[in-house]
Amino acid sequence: MKGSSKIRHILSLFFVICICAALLFFYSLPIRGQKDISEEEQRTLQHVPPFSLEGFLSGKYQKQAEDAVADQMLFSAEIKYGVKQIQNNLTNATAELVQTGKNNASSNKLDNENPEEAVKIQPHYTYTEVVADKVYKLDNSGYLVQKSVPPDQFLYTIYDPDMLKRVTFPKYLYFINTSVSVDFNDMNKYDAFDYVKKVFPMTGYAELTFSSFEEYKKYFYQTDHHWNYNGSYKGYTQIMRMMEGDSVILLKPLSIHIYDVIYNGSLSRDSLLKYSNEKFTVFNFAVPEYETYINDKRATYGRRSRYVSSTECPNNTYSNHYGLYYGDDYAKVVYKFNNPNAGNILILATSFSNAINDLIASHYNETHVLDYRHYPQMYGEKIDAQSYMEKNHLTKLLIIGDLPSLGFQRKKK
Repeated sequence: MKGSSKIRHILSLFFVICICAALLFFYSLPIRGQKDISEEEQRTLQHVPPFSLEGFLSGKYQKQAEDAVADQMLFSAEIKYGVKQIQNNLTNATAELVQTGKNNASSNKLDNENPEEAVKIQPHYTYTEVVADKVYKLDNSGYLVQKSVPPDQFLYTIYDPDMLKRVTFPKYLYFINTSVSVDFNDMNKYDAFDYVKKVFPMTGYAELTFSSFEEYKKYFYQTDHHWNYNGSYKGYTQIMRMMEGDSVILLKPLSIHIYDVIYNGSLSRDSLLKYSNEKFTVFNFAVPEYETYINDKRATYGRRSRYVSSTECPNNTYSNHYGLYYGDDYAKVVYKFNNPNAGNILILATSFSNAINDLIASHYNETHVLDYRHYPQMYGEKIDAQSYMEKNHLTKLLIIGDLPSLGFQRKKK
């Protein structure tokens, strides 16, 4: 009896400790205040939303409240990190076992083959899932990628097709092939560009493409879904030739700058993996002076001033160098150059354009960049390109994007 009584006391004490811990997690919020940014995850955090009957009935309040609890709870980042590390360790262990089995099978098979024939075997890449159906390791290449998806698995309503049909101005589409549109084990498996051209009737088209994983590595970051300095510059040159012809005079890089910081990109941040070994690198250009307006207020776009030298720059493990250097995502960014004899254009794009907005805008007098993800919330209406262009005296439309920024991926049944 004494033994069972002691066990009950221990269990009771443990239960009280758990309750106290839970209370500490949730009721420390008024004392310590709400955090705006997670340094560990390099993202903004959801605040506890103000209650509204409309939000409650629509379910929006409940969703924001759930996100706020997860974001504002004490040690939330540490708990998430611990869980991710356990998941990553299990994933790595499983992948090693699978790869060992494949290597053994491959060795046995090659023993009986002609060595000259073995050279013709195409490389096979293993996609190892790190974050559920979102982020994958590509063998031991040191690259994190998103897995390829057939182009017909996207619903292309991000830009209302009827709205685009109404545009009477010249309109252009620049398509960016990424790991989402290309299977590295079968480079010809999908033709996403051809598919997208059929969905978007435009005046002109161009694409960033690559013929192998080795070429992909030239254009994209090791652990980020965005293009790197090589990829974005190639995109700029192709876009300008598409819109203005082969005789257009392009800005050329003056130099290359390598910052002494490792860039763990968005795919690393999603998995909390310190997986990268590449340093953040940019081209330097002599871009003419210009003004920028963010959501109709004059402001500096991007935080390049923080990149003072190779060593004096943001150096958090998960610093979002792409967003910090090139600029964050806003509903509207307007560039004004002193080119009175040049035209004015509209760009519809997500963060892919951030790296080349100023380069493209340098060819025009005024350039408006709208992001469909933020514009409706900021201005209370959907983007209507024709009326927007008429109102702001813009004469050309450019859409930039990869599959996920042109269409919503359909949910798996």
